[in-house]
Amino acid sequence: MNERYEMLDYMRTMANGIAAVEAVADHVVEVAAELDADGQSGAADVLRMLARNHRVRSLELQCQLAALGGDYIALRQDTAGWM
Repeated sequence: MNERYEMLDYMRTMANGIAAVEAVADHVVEVAAELDADGQSGAADVLRMLARNHRVRSLELQCQLAALGGDYIALRQDTAGWM
């Protein structure tokens, strides 16, 4: 497979992973709110911390995806003979 297409596939996989991590964080926050409403604030706090960790991981992945996007642009220009 062409290196550009492999990189695009990897970027697509990363973007899907970011969406999945965000979805998990959203769900965990919802469960934390339900626990809070039931008076289980300790468990809710733990879940909010878990959700926060997922959000941080999502931001890390977004940074990696942005960097990879820059690499892809450079690779595309290089393989097209623009540089």
